[in-house]
Amino acid sequence: MISEYEIIKTILGNFRKSDRHRNQFFQSDSEIIKLGNKDYLITVDTYSNEDHFRLNDPYILGMNLATCTLSDIFACGGKPLFFCNSLNCEHSWSIDFIDSLSKGIAYVLEKCGIAFIGGDFGYCENWNFTGIAIGEANKIVTRKGANDGDLIFLTGEIGRGNFEAASSLYEINSGEGDELFEKHKIIFPLRFREAELVSSYATSCIDTSDGLYKSLDIISEINECGFVVNNLPYFKPGIDWINKIGLPKECLLFGECGEYELLFTINQRDEKILIKDAEDIGIKLFCIGKITKEKSKILEIKNKQLLLNDFNIAARDFKDHYEYIKCLTEYLISRRIS
Repeated sequence: MISEYEIIKTILGNFRKSDRHRNQFFQSDSEIIKLGNKDYLITVDTYSNEDHFRLNDPYILGMNLATCTLSDIFACGGKPLFFCNSLNCEHSWSIDFIDSLSKGIAYVLEKCGIAFIGGDFGYCENWNFTGIAIGEANKIVTRKGANDGDLIFLTGEIGRGNFEAASSLYEINSGEGDELFEKHKIIFPLRFREAELVSSYATSCIDTSDGLYKSLDIISEINECGFVVNNLPYFKPGIDWINKIGLPKECLLFGECGEYELLFTINQRDEKILIKDAEDIGIKLFCIGKITKEKSKILEIKNKQLLLNDFNIAARDFKDHYEYIKCLTEYLISRRIS
């Protein structure tokens, strides 16, 4: 299967880049456009069945679609200003379903003080949603800028996204975690307050929309560095489900249905003041490792260092989700992660 990166590079090769476009492609979660004397952030994201969001609560679905779209603005330390979207509904969706979904989107926009500026609506066999957000920031942060010795911080627990995906991949009444899925409805957190800390302190930042490990890998590749991570904060219901079906818990780390947290790096000298500022406004952050000059990608588990430079499993290379999970599990077990 052709890689997503190769497809995107092929598409970009057909277009002229504007001199107002400040960032390089792939080096920023949002695109940075200079208009007049000010830099603006813009992001576009499409969601569909491929993302495995549950459809049994349209209000939560709407909240998650809006939050996930805005995440790329937050990852640049930005403040969203405007939002629009294109929604293609399935013919089976009722007017009440559509109304509830749109109210979920509206709730998120209202909470962030964002203006809705319109969009498009249609029908198709399988639903899809495209969100567009425009924002600004005092100091824009990109994926590039991490340095040797920088500390790696995360704004939340690992595994919510993969737990959400599992809820739709495993059939109802299969005995594979139904009670856990019903008990825990996943609402992705809005990280607009954390974005202010990112703007003030981060040397680089990326959101974990494709899972934590892939985000670490992208930071590593763009900055030509390595990393050591440990003491990872796992989402407990995700661990409970993983234990129930007998998979390594690190599937929540490597799986590519992410939790839309912010993964960012800071200079070590800023650690104390960052933590104090976070505590002052009631934000909890997790320090999960550091950047290294050597290009080794290392996961520490119980004082054991596991070198992961040979990891090359990508979800989109598999047509079947279960084959992907099987391949991922076999890799983790081969590294004696269980």
